[in-house]
Amino acid sequence: MARISATAEQEIKTLLVNWWTAVNTQLAAATGATVQIGEAPVDLLLGSEIGQRLVRIAEVAESIDAAEAKQESYPWSEELAGQILADCEAVETWLNQGPVFHKTPDAFWTSPVGFMILRAKVWANQDQLITLSAAAEISGMSLSVLSQRMTRGQLPGYRDPGIKNPKHGRRVRLSELHTLINENTDRIPFPTTYLMPQASRIPAPTAPRST
Repeated sequence: MARISATAEQEIKTLLVNWWTAVNTQLAAATGATVQIGEAPVDLLLGSEIGQRLVRIAEVAESIDAAEAKQESYPWSEELAGQILADCEAVETWLNQGPVFHKTPDAFWTSPVGFMILRAKVWANQDQLITLSAAAEISGMSLSVLSQRMTRGQLPGYRDPGIKNPKHGRRVRLSELHTLINENTDRIPFPTTYLMPQASRIPAPTAPRST
């Protein structure tokens, strides 16, 4: 895989520096400022185990973006998927045990790094993030109905932070859309062919891998 973009690298560095700063602030508060760890060593943090896990996640996330821009699918492999799921789990554990989060907040998944993790994890589970328009095409439901389902929590929604218009950046997981369709017995799942070419190569969701 190609090296990650400068933008992705900077976003990862920002997350790592924010974590370091939070640790430093927590130590200073607990010790009356007698113990401080100083300025964040950015390059060392990026080269750390967590930093490199984030880099691998970003590589996959950006590869998925590049493939979808060409109306293609990024090829799935069991070995890489297993590595990415382990990376995602380790990063979430690191975040939730540290001073930044004690539980990953929903807002994190709309941050640049959070969305990269989400994108890579969804791919590793042989799932896909699709637009709300694609979800409407697949389900036969209108955009307004799908939006209502999302507001009620019946269909989990996500937002791509790289798209300025929040409405255009809305995404749902294909597997979660399957679940919603199957819960509506008055609808026939997948009445039309999914409009994106790669969908024909995506199997119906199976039991998700442990994350």
